[in-house]
Amino acid sequence: MRAWRDALRAHADGAPTVGLSAQGARLALDLSLGALTDDALARVAAQGGEAFDRATVITARTVATASLEWLAVLLGRGTAVTLKHPTGLPGLGPWLVDHAIAAGLPLALTDDRAAARDTPLVIVMGDDATVRAVRETAEPGARVLGFGHRFSVAWWGADLPADAAADALALDVAAHDTRGCMSPAVVLTDAADAVVAALTPALERAQGRWPRGHVAPAEHAAIRTRDALAAATGQLVRGEAWRIHRVPASHLVPVALPRCVQVVGVATPAHAQALLAPWAEVLSTQATAGVAAGPRGPDLGAPRTCALGTMQAPPLVRHHDGVDHLRAMVR
Repeated sequence: MRAWRDALRAHADGAPTVGLSAQGARLALDLSLGALTDDALARVAAQGGEAFDRATVITARTVATASLEWLAVLLGRGTAVTLKHPTGLPGLGPWLVDHAIAAGLPLALTDDRAAARDTPLVIVMGDDATVRAVRETAEPGARVLGFGHRFSVAWWGADLPADAAADALALDVAAHDTRGCMSPAVVLTDAADAVVAALTPALERAQGRWPRGHVAPAEHAAIRTRDALAAATGQLVRGEAWRIHRVPASHLVPVALPRCVQVVGVATPAHAQALLAPWAEVLSTQATAGVAAGPRGPDLGAPRTCALGTMQAPPLVRHHDGVDHLRAMVR
């Protein structure tokens, strides 16, 4: 397993960019591979349990590296894995498989929708409809770990150091071009003026370091719609490849858009908690801790809490969206 990880690191510059810029793709890989430390892999191995002989991992279209940690755990335990990529979008799949085979690991690739029908363990990431469909068609008795639509939030309190917090949040926004369930869909703050002022140069710096990649026509349309909303109801700050959309709480939309930061001002942390309460079941990650050992914010109800700058770099050993998935991947 370590040989596979090390080979991926050594050949990261040759990996497909999957719609990201070259710099953005390297950032995404570095974040994902960074979780596969020797210590983390050893902790997973020490958990014990009987490994499944076979498993299928079904990936979503949004985050090409999302399957890496799951593959590392399964392959490291001796499970033969079939990686099912989205139809017409192999992403990192061929690259991952080639290096896995070279390392002697049993990883295969397919785009066949029926791949999950004859395996005892299925892990599926995607929209809620995809998860439901896989559950309905999996073989009787199969264990299905399904992870559908989620969104994440950040709390930026007035007590955070503005410059450090801005660069940390800009990293969270740049990673995967703000796609995926761990991307910050909204920033809640009791210091909206300061947040907008600090984020403006930070997003420009992030664009210079990790340029935004491809944006689909539907995403462009969604960005233009939110541009108009922010301009009409709050504040719009427009960069060449990024946006700050400051909107009132009544117009919060829990959807992340590529390289866009939705800033919502609240009077108190309690207001932030109440605002998110209707979406408690679909929260994934909350960045309520300050950078490094800085201040911590309110409990916003998400199963995972982290510091700004680490939203899209979860540790390997954790509960995923509240599920003890590491235990669930053994019998």
